Amino acid sequence: MTTLRVRIDRHKCIGAGNCITIAPTAFDWLEGDYGKADVVGPDSVSEELLREAAMACPTGAVVVEDVEELLPWQLRGTASGPTRRVLKTFMFTDIVGSTGLVEAMGDEAWDALLRWHDTTLREVFNAHSGTEISATGDGFFVGFDSPETAIAAAVGIQRRLADHRAKNGFAPQVRIGLHASDASQVGANFRGRGVHEAARIADVAAGGEILASVTTVSEDVPTSAPRSVMLRGFSEPIELVAVDWK
Repeated sequence: MTTLRVRIDRHKCIGAGNCITIAPTAFDWLEGDYGKADVVGPDSVSEELLREAAMACPTGAVVVEDVEELLPWQLRGTASGPTRRVLKTFMFTDIVGSTGLVEAMGDEAWDALLRWHDTTLREVFNAHSGTEISATGDGFFVGFDSPETAIAAAVGIQRRLADHRAKNGFAPQVRIGLHASDASQVGANFRGRGVHEAARIADVAAGGEILASVTTVSEDVPTSAPRSVMLRGFSEPIELVAVDWK
């Protein structure tokens, strides 16, 4: 069967909800940003239903791509091969309120802001030996070999943004989620519960916040008091702390 990649173009999504109505196990509302859909379980439905959901979107925000049609650089992480278990610290970042920013700024100014955002964050990832696994349009999925380097990178990102905000008057609010976990590595991609937990941790973070699982942060890192949070899609709560980066 043809391998598919499904994604939501967040800037086109207007929250019509057609995709969720047609395939509720494959799509759901994006937590933390009102009026956007998210891909949550593309393997739970048939190829035909995914394509039907994409056709039903009034703005074409649901994108279904055949892997065979993707360019080589887009195939990163989709290749099959031997699976191995690894221990990584996963980071997810996301610009908060991106839809409102696009509307307020216009496409040209938004594109310029995104280019600056992407360059700035990638500079910090590279300085801390982070590996970019994928870009989500207005955020990143990054892997680090240790919690310490991931936390240092997250702090570096928030400080760079705060410094730019102080000097130039504006920088987007970015939320960051961190989680150290074992995962299955296939090619350049990572799969498993830990990856999903890291993504959901980022979902519940506020703008300008670094939110991490308690097990990711050592005792010498200043944090808030732990709080128990139910992550979407999980049956048990997880203990989270906010890293103090200021």
